[in-house]
Amino acid sequence: MDAGKFDELVTIESYTESVSSNTGQHVRSWSTYAQVWAQVKESDFGSELVGAERVEHKTRVNFITRWDAGFNVKMRINWGGNYYNILNIAEKERRLYANLLTELTS
Repeated sequence: MDAGKFDELVTIESYTESVSSNTGQHVRSWSTYAQVWAQVKESDFGSELVGAERVEHKTRVNFITRWDAGFNVKMRINWGGNYYNILNIAEKERRLYANLLTELTS
């Protein structure tokens, strides 16, 4: 794969949950796992779900980046001010690259 195609800098974020020492309540937050260069392939179409008298449009985007064994589906990608939940991680070319299938969050 041509390294020049990795032209978008994206931030991979991991979900963390901790307990506040002051209140004892659970605190949920996202923290930066890594910043990586990626090739972004936006889908030509989204999917629409009809239910409970409403229509939801879901936009899916593929991010192709160098392989990292730490990637998991509990992470999300921050790109262009939008957040994309990782739905699936597929290895490419014997774990040289990762294809991260994501969905835009609302």
